[in-house]
Amino acid sequence: MIIRRTVVSLAALLALVVAAQPAAAQNAPRIGTVSPARAFVEMQETKDLRQQLEQQTNQLQNEAKSRQQKVRDLQAARDLLKPDSPQYAQAEQTFMQEAIQFDTWTKITQAQLQGQQKQQMKQLFDKIVAATSEVAQQQGLDLVLADHRPELPENLGMINVDQLRQLLNQRNVMYVNDKGGVDVTPAVVANLDSKYKAAGGTPPPAPPTGTGAAGGLGTGTGGSTSPSPAPAPAPQPK
Repeated sequence: MIIRRTVVSLAALLALVVAAQPAAAQNAPRIGTVSPARAFVEMQETKDLRQQLEQQTNQLQNEAKSRQQKVRDLQAARDLLKPDSPQYAQAEQTFMQEAIQFDTWTKITQAQLQGQQKQQMKQLFDKIVAATSEVAQQQGLDLVLADHRPELPENLGMINVDQLRQLLNQRNVMYVNDKGGVDVTPAVVANLDSKYKAAGGTPPPAPPTGTGAAGGLGTGTGGSTSPSPAPAPAPQPK
């Protein structure tokens, strides 16, 4: 009799466990992942901003060359004069003033470029966060993790032990079931492109930099940024 009661009790307990499993599965949080780096690179607004940056950078480089050539011409004109002549002192002053102005313009332009680059990156990241939130709500997700998996170089001889350790420690997602639709990055990019197209599909013009126009945006993969080419340094007065 005791054995029979024990068997019945175990059967009842097993039935309760089995019945509770669907409820537990329903209450389990639904988790997705998104790669901000991939979204940043693949979204159409980034591509258009990169093209805009190339055009603005060319304009800035042309202006830098023109300014630098003016300084060199003044330097050459000064060097044609005798150091003890009255004209030399005036030419020296004119040259030094132009060289200082060019150096100041270069530093201001670089600072403004970096400021524009940070502003654009922050705006794009905010859009990625907002799009991720919308996709998560549409798909009934409770949590979306940022998937950061830096690529390792094929030739490990290119990096040292500390660099390799740093890359390995930066990885925060070890496995994602791509077939199960856990990675919502494509849906986030589609959301971003849809809004960008609805808004006209044209990035806002960058504010003028120095006396030329230039904006800043990273062009590398993985969301990393590369600084815009800086103007050539001014020749130093002799």
